[in-house]
Amino acid sequence: MLEATHVEKHFGGLEVLTDLSLEVQDGEICGLIGPNGAGKTTFFNIVSGLLRANGGTITFNGEDITDTPPKDIARMGIGRTFQITRPYPTFTTTDNLLPGLLYSGGYRKVSEARTRARELIEFVGLEHKADMIGRDLTMSEKKRLEIAKGLATDPELLLLDEVFAGLSSSDVTELIELVEEIRDDMGVTVLLIEHVMEAAMNVCDRIMVLANGEIIANDRPEAIAQNQQVIDVYLGTGEESYA
Repeated sequence: MLEATHVEKHFGGLEVLTDLSLEVQDGEICGLIGPNGAGKTTFFNIVSGLLRANGGTITFNGEDITDTPPKDIARMGIGRTFQITRPYPTFTTTDNLLPGLLYSGGYRKVSEARTRARELIEFVGLEHKADMIGRDLTMSEKKRLEIAKGLATDPELLLLDEVFAGLSSSDVTELIELVEEIRDDMGVTVLLIEHVMEAAMNVCDRIMVLANGEIIANDRPEAIAQNQQVIDVYLGTGEESYA
């Protein structure tokens, strides 16, 4: 479904991605892990069109999207969340989903979009907060709203950027179940960035490790956990540090 080939990105003299190549297959839940500064969110920004790569290509369902604007990528079927949740502060939880539903979710009438929004709000477990103003939600609830906003664009591929960060153990467990339901019940492929290893190891079918601008490991979670090179990266051997 998604293929990155020899992707490079630099900011002035700072090389963030030097030779990143990876694939995500239809129906997978894949993890992308690595130390802070490894370029994980930079890669998401390139895939979603917010940044342009300095080299390499990105293809989605066989189509080159390397230089495609974000608005077109959203309509092609790639949705995403952001590390920092930013609900529309004066909109209700339900109405936070309307921009995505009306722009790329396939809806033309606000009334129909609002009906779908309530379905998605229920799907992510926020039905009891459907009419609450977005800024008044708890951190856990804002995370769920962020996921619902991503789903509102009707994606085939959903990019989740650290949705487990800052959550309690019980919230992590519940959110793992939600991510699995997104794949199993909605048929949406998931690629997630995560530092919460409890979540990554339990929800992912496969994990890719990004360090020094490229993928250094790509395997099942149990194999990644035993990979000495990955262990060295997260223990801070060399210049990387665990985050």
